[in-house]
This record gives sequence, C-alpha cells and structure tokens, in this order.
Amino acid sequence: MGSLNLLGISRFLSLLISTVARDFGDDSSCDSSEEHGGHGNHGPRPPRPPPRPPVPGGPDNANRPKCGQGWFTSYRPQGIWCLRVGIGKMDYNGAIAQCATFGGVLSGVQNDWERWLLAQEANRQTLAYNVQYSGMWLGAQRNSESNTFYWTDGHTVGTEGLRFGPGQPDNENTAGRGPQNCLQLISLSPGYWNNPGKFASWTTSSGLLDDYWCNVTEEPSQRMYACGKRGPPENTAG
Repeated sequence: MGSLNLLGISRFLSLLISTVARDFGDDSSCDSSEEHGGHGNHGPRPPRPPPRPPVPGGPDNANRPKCGQGWFTSYRPQGIWCLRVGIGKMDYNGAIAQCATFGGVLSGVQNDWERWLLAQEANRQTLAYNVQYSGMWLGAQRNSESNTFYWTDGHTVGTEGLRFGPGQPDNENTAGRGPQNCLQLISLSPGYWNNPGKFASWTTSSGLLDDYWCNVTEEPSQRMYACGKRGPPENTAG
C-alpha cells in the first residue's frame, strides 16, 4: 500500500511540473517592456523624436577630407561645403557681413540633413541662454513677382532644402513693411512646447523655413545666421 501511494504522488508531481513548464515556457506573447511602454500601467511611452537624417555621401565619409575647426562638413554632390552657425542680433545684411569675417557667405540649405544639422546647432547654442527658439538667416532671396526662392551662396542647388512651415511662404505685409524677401530657419527646442507661441502649429519638426522681412529682427527675437564656404577638394584620381 505504501509503494502505491508513493507511485501516485510521483505521477502527480510529474504532471504538475509539466503543466508549470508549459505555462512559463518560451511564449511569443512575452514581449519586452520597452515595446509595450515600460513597466506597470503607466501608459505608452511618448513618441520618439524623428531619426537623424542619413549623412549624405555614403559610409566612407570618415576617410574623406573635412572642413577646418569650427566648421561642419557637408558632403554635397557638387563638392564639400563647410557650415558654421553664429548667434547675434542682426538683420539679413548684418548676417552677410558677419559671415564675411569668417571667409564665408550666408549659406543655403542643400538637403534635409543640413536642415537638421543647423537646427540642432542653433538649439545647442541658445539653450545655454535658456532660449527655446530662434530664427536663422539663410542665403536666399525671393524671385521677383513670384512666391518662390533661390539660393544666393553660389553652391547650393535644388529645392530639397526648401522645406517650409505650415502656411509658408505667405509673403505677409504687416504695417506696410513690404514683401518678405528673405528666409529664416526656425529652430524649436523641446522646451518650447511647454509654453508655445507663434509657432505652436509647427509640430512636425524643428528646422522648417519661414519667409521674413530682411531688415526685421523681432520674431523670433533671438537671431542666428548660417555661414558657408567651399571645403577642401577631394582627390578623385583612380
């Protein structure tokens, strides 16, 4: 009788272990906490920021020539272009003069990567002063009698960099100021959305463009400028 009891207990334990192993095994429904918004019932994670645009020119940029200290390097199809972001209260012509002191010109924007780069650098500089948004002068002018723009730096080509904010360009004529013949790049830091102002509808991304009066420095009051110059030549010999 004792051996039969031991046999029954052994079978029961074997069945119990089998059931537990099946319930806690490798199940596809057990996903990571990151995928489902963290631990517990705190709700989903906030949306991640847009990914950094790929650096143009391919994966071999590490071995290519670079711009000098204080300049960012952009590998454009038409050649290397050096970019520099400055800060200061000045109008469009003042920005042109300031870029000339660095041996450059007021720069256009070739592509999405350059827009991202300029906006990120603007935010880096202004956050040191607890400033949450800024307007950056670009090397562009309005085409006469139209609502289009052209680049003035002698190097930027195409329209990929002309990504405007909502409702722009609108060529607003407030208080008889005349046409908005210049372009500014609007940089919005994450902290801007704690108390958004005029650019509250610009929810897609930082670094969109706005047409603006060339001699006005009011909105945004924090002024920036993008300088550019030709970079070092590349050795294309085989």
